[in-house]
Amino acid sequence: MKNIVRMIVCCVALFSLSSCKLFKNPAVTKIQDVKVVSITPDKSTIKISFIVNNPNCYKLKLDQLDVDLLNKDRGKVGTATLQKMVQIPKKSAICLDFTVELETRPVIKMVSSIDQKVQFFITGKGHGKVLGIGKTFKFDEPYELDLKEELMSIIPKFSTNGQSLFKITKTTVEKIGIGETELHIHFIVLNPYGLTFNFKGFPAEIYITEKLAGTGNLKNQLNFNENIYSQDGVMVFKLNNLKTILGAVKGAVKGEIRYSVKGKVLIDALGMQINQPYSYQDALPVNILELLLN
Repeated sequence: MKNIVRMIVCCVALFSLSSCKLFKNPAVTKIQDVKVVSITPDKSTIKISFIVNNPNCYKLKLDQLDVDLLNKDRGKVGTATLQKMVQIPKKSAICLDFTVELETRPVIKMVSSIDQKVQFFITGKGHGKVLGIGKTFKFDEPYELDLKEELMSIIPKFSTNGQSLFKITKTTVEKIGIGETELHIHFIVLNPYGLTFNFKGFPAEIYITEKLAGTGNLKNQLNFNENIYSQDGVMVFKLNNLKTILGAVKGAVKGEIRYSVKGKVLIDALGMQINQPYSYQDALPVNILELLLN
């Protein structure tokens, strides 16, 4: 008796499907959007949204969907999986979101120096059922992700996740002349993302207790690549002695002199010419008045 019932159910299902010209494969019809959620030196997270279409006359139960992210050489760089079954009404389509985690450095290597875009393939395999009958489907779509905005938020700002990538190590007075004094500000620049760029200049003004005291720039350009995690650099400032003395009087009383530097960083990176404002503050650990007046 049970076998007869099963046969009847199967016959009804087959008849129903044939009336709709057989069970048609579901399909990923469009990559709706790809967005960068976060990018850190170790991990980058992106959200992929795409449209899955059910061309059948009955609702589709999508119970499996595995997504792979491939580089242009078809090497796998990230994966994601459907976490729970999804029902798609008949003759309808829905948008599904997947979060993919990637290692940041391999992604940086994929960035084009022409347009700051990453070319990759979004591929996958899924399985769906209509009236208990299942079918698998595959998809393979190329996509370009523009990373210019993300790169511009990292490189010229020298910061990531609230951490400064430009750190002052010391400030020294190197030369004392009749008309001006040479001040050296030593710093270190971190490159945790493995970016390739040339830090070619930093024309700036130095203010001592909020008064303009002189101008300066990088002593030498700094070149970075994926194998250089950090580099030491020096900014050289020419200070007008009179302005420095007048501006430093208040700070000298407390045993230190606060200063601020305001300028523009000049960087060549991945085909981009970056010219962005940047500033920092620190203090002289010695009494510059004594050095100038002796």
